[in-house]
Amino acid sequence: MKFLNHFVLFASIFVMGSGVLVAQGDRCSSIQPFCAGTSSYIFPNSNSASGDIASAEIGPNYRCLERQPYPAWFYLQVEESGRLDFLIKQTQNADGSGESLDVDFIAWGPFGESDDLCSNSSLSISRVVGCSYSPSTIENLVIDNAIAGQVYVVLITNYSEMPGYISLDQTNLGQTGSGTTDCSIVNILGDDIAICDSSSIVLKASNVIATRYKYYVFNETTNSFDLLSNQASPEYTVTTSGLYKVIAVNETTGLELDDEILIQYFDVPVATKPNDLLGCSNENTAIFDLSEVNNELMQTTSSTSTNFTSNFYTSQQNLDSAMPIGNPLVFEGTNGQKVIATITDNRTGCVSNQVDFKLNISPVPIINISEITAFCVDLNGELLDPESIGTDLGPDYTYDWNIQNDPDSDGIQNAILTFNEVPEITEVSLIITNKETGCSNTFNTSIRYFSAPKNVEINISGNDFEDGYVVTAMATGFVDAIPTFEYQLDNGPWQQEPVFKDVAPGLHSVTAREINGCGMATSESFSLIGYSRFFTPNSDGYNDSWNVINETSITVSLILIYDRYGKLIKQLNPQGQGWDGTYIGKNMPADDYWFVVNIKDPNSGKVSEYKGHFTLKR
Repeated sequence: MKFLNHFVLFASIFVMGSGVLVAQGDRCSSIQPFCAGTSSYIFPNSNSASGDIASAEIGPNYRCLERQPYPAWFYLQVEESGRLDFLIKQTQNADGSGESLDVDFIAWGPFGESDDLCSNSSLSISRVVGCSYSPSTIENLVIDNAIAGQVYVVLITNYSEMPGYISLDQTNLGQTGSGTTDCSIVNILGDDIAICDSSSIVLKASNVIATRYKYYVFNETTNSFDLLSNQASPEYTVTTSGLYKVIAVNETTGLELDDEILIQYFDVPVATKPNDLLGCSNENTAIFDLSEVNNELMQTTSSTSTNFTSNFYTSQQNLDSAMPIGNPLVFEGTNGQKVIATITDNRTGCVSNQVDFKLNISPVPIINISEITAFCVDLNGELLDPESIGTDLGPDYTYDWNIQNDPDSDGIQNAILTFNEVPEITEVSLIITNKETGCSNTFNTSIRYFSAPKNVEINISGNDFEDGYVVTAMATGFVDAIPTFEYQLDNGPWQQEPVFKDVAPGLHSVTAREINGCGMATSESFSLIGYSRFFTPNSDGYNDSWNVINETSITVSLILIYDRYGKLIKQLNPQGQGWDGTYIGKNMPADDYWFVVNIKDPNSGKVSEYKGHFTLKR
């Protein structure tokens, strides 16, 4: 059989070895068509080691060729009018390498399509358009003013008689005034055909000037071709696999051209409809590995399933357009989405029937497990109470912990992991699986240990007479290296900072608690000396007098009250009832009043004087 590209023909011949010959015509009666396309037309020569015909037949006028050793007969047909420049070359190797070998040629023409190309009258001296008998290994054939449709005969001889390869090239393709040759005459039956069903194939010996066609099929038993028909029609119907040959015969000229074609019928693979595919997600989409249905798809194929490829499509339109899903191993699908699937036999290229299946999404189990689980321990690092991790979702789930959790030894791990003592590991993982759907989820948590404070120590700075008191608390006596406490002044709000600013005078205490609920401790009560910013002497029993807010451990030695003009109004007894807002038995007006107080530090004995003011309201 012949191929559309002559270089492909050369490649297949060359792989078979230099001892195999292409079926070039060694007699004019077996003349072969050729064309000069964009690539070289290369073929093994006839030579003293392989050729049956040592010299061309007697009769034609060979003009300059004194000898015609090991002939190869060809004809060409002009497709586009113009000048045709050919280069004929013979070398030892098909790629042009090795020893260069002497080659000669002669060309006759022009002829018409129905002319007898091989008669002595046709191959006469008057028809010679080119001839060379030089000792050169490269020859040039020029056909001037070639007209479309004309036919020319070319005889190439191997003067060296050595094995080698002959190449034909048109060297002026694409140049101004150049013509072209018709490559359609080379193709008779076309390329080999692979059929993926039982449909009949009509062979047609096209583009050949013939009056009769003989069709053959190769018989592997006899290693020869058996005649199938000898008919006028160029068409023949094939229904079975085989190597077929046609000989196209021109009964007027006696010219015969042959071609072969391999017809192969292959079974179409059958795809089995798979079960729907389940994905696990709590979102609207899930990631699916579509290849999980391959075994079901290929149930009817042979055991060598590696010879088959599955393809998946999101729609009928994509299937019709041959646009499969790019990466079926990580396909993002939606719940209820339909996927179409086919399988392809990699050996034959045959594609199966189409089947479809749905993508279903089931939720994954969800429980509340924090990244860090707090265990409460005492000051010796022992658990205060049994601690538990996990949530029981019921008997429809399995629970797989990375730590032994089968106290009843029934081979089933419990939903909740309970610790009665400090475990050896601090990293705990749990896989929960839905028994029905197989959807699972993994949870991880790190165990951290915390303890309650043993004591709360207080540091006091500042005073009520200047910028105010600042109380700083410090929890002590806990196990964990990183304290996790929050603090409360009296019954106020909890805060993470242990510093309280602008604390009012009076009796106070500070409580510290571990934020994970592991316990708390409260400081001893402490009193802050200070003064009221106003008082209302209206005899209602509330805030009727003004005095320094005192504490027995602190000595207040002097309290003096002045009006806004600096007049001394009252000297108070620190332990007395305070000032009632009168002066010499008369009510003082509502106004701001100033005071001076001397306080003695009980530790150092130092006396400090403080000044301030307050408001009398009526």
